[in-house]
Amino acid sequence: MHAASVGDDSTAAEFAPVDMIRGGRRHRGCVRRQSQWNPHRVVLSQWLFGALLLLPMHASLAQEGDAQDLLRRMSAAIRSLSYQGTFVYDHDGQIDALRLFHEGGDAGERERLISMSGPRSEVLRDGNSVTFHRAGALGVAFPNQVDARLLPLVPDTRGSRFSTFYALRTAGEDRVAGYDSHIVDVVPRDTYRYGYRLWLDHGTSMLLRSAVLDGAGRTLEQFMFVALDLGAKPTESDLALGRGLGTLSAPDEIGLDGPPQWRANDLPPGFAFLRALRPALGPTQTEHHTYTDGIANVSVYIEPRDPKLPAQSDRVSTRGVLSIYSRSNGAWTITALGDVPRATVQRIVQSLQAAPAAAPVRAP
Repeated sequence: MHAASVGDDSTAAEFAPVDMIRGGRRHRGCVRRQSQWNPHRVVLSQWLFGALLLLPMHASLAQEGDAQDLLRRMSAAIRSLSYQGTFVYDHDGQIDALRLFHEGGDAGERERLISMSGPRSEVLRDGNSVTFHRAGALGVAFPNQVDARLLPLVPDTRGSRFSTFYALRTAGEDRVAGYDSHIVDVVPRDTYRYGYRLWLDHGTSMLLRSAVLDGAGRTLEQFMFVALDLGAKPTESDLALGRGLGTLSAPDEIGLDGPPQWRANDLPPGFAFLRALRPALGPTQTEHHTYTDGIANVSVYIEPRDPKLPAQSDRVSTRGVLSIYSRSNGAWTITALGDVPRATVQRIVQSLQAAPAAAPVRAP
């Protein structure tokens, strides 16, 4: 596996276990696409800006500082605290219920995420090692997941590039799962990424609820704890895999044999190449790239096109937070998927070019 190329943001978390729990839509921050090799996987509304413009400059700076402090505490609380609770996940017109156990502390983190609705499935995490298990199927191991976490929709605000592309605002008070909370808005500075609204516990700054917002301020996806016991350390049985689960399959993706054969020459502002993989079985020229701005992630799948089939016209679609864009590029089919606006996936795909050393694909 090649080293990341995003400076001090190279450890940006991109593993999305909730998406596997809810049906395998994506993993590692990348959306799963049904292809021949089957890899596992923007601003707030106008009224908000109008209101902010009326605030004195010193008040805006104070808000930004308060919000930054809250998010620093949030990042620490998610990792260091022990807790257990049940949350609901609202996405794509459906609601899932999940149970989370988390053990923090100096010895390292351990977690277990359990589906409470739909197909039986679980995700286990021990430090940087994550395994996904589903009843009736082989499990999948994801080693070396730096900064992995099982709680969904948690923006990583620690990178140095964050403040360049996102602004922070405090947005009042609320109550979630019986806890009084501060509300913090993470506001994108352009149209290439979504915003977040976060609800943080008064006492610990633990994340209680998170919503992804589009450019009009509409909620696209959200999770919310409905029951949470902060400080409750899970037992060993709480963190152990359930009965009937456990057999692991071989990895579906592996590192490239050499440098990537494709590069993006005009990425959206703030986005950078993170890594490239290929399927463990299948065409060796197929590549899976990941691009990130430290919070949002985009997967790009580059595959040889079946010469017996006609080249497809450009296709773009959006479902909730997920945008998909696919086009033919000579002998290749390129598809980008990510929790970003359409403009982002389109720009990434349209900027991809074969590296000079890339070998042409010939019809069999």
